[in-house]
Amino acid sequence: MTVLMMRLLPIWVTDLAVDLAGHRRISRAIDRAFAAEDPQALTVFRTGALAATFTRRGHNARGEELAEYARLVMTTDLSFYRYHRTFAGIDPQD
Repeated sequence: MTVLMMRLLPIWVTDLAVDLAGHRRISRAIDRAFAAEDPQALTVFRTGALAATFTRRGHNARGEELAEYARLVMTTDLSFYRYHRTFAGIDPQD
């Protein structure tokens, strides 16, 4: 049992660290959009990095917010350029 725990714990900790880092990068991009006073970002994003990382509800809410932001940007600008510029360099798997 102890050997199993020793093998599983590092994987769990690593997965958590990767997940937290990914949501942190997304949160930084959202903060830059807020600083630029992006009206669509100001109306859509409400979920923080910790909620998105540690709760299923927060994770689902973050995904819905990203999708809604993409829809609003496309409707307003008729292109996804601003969406891609806001989240440039962030892997979609994060």
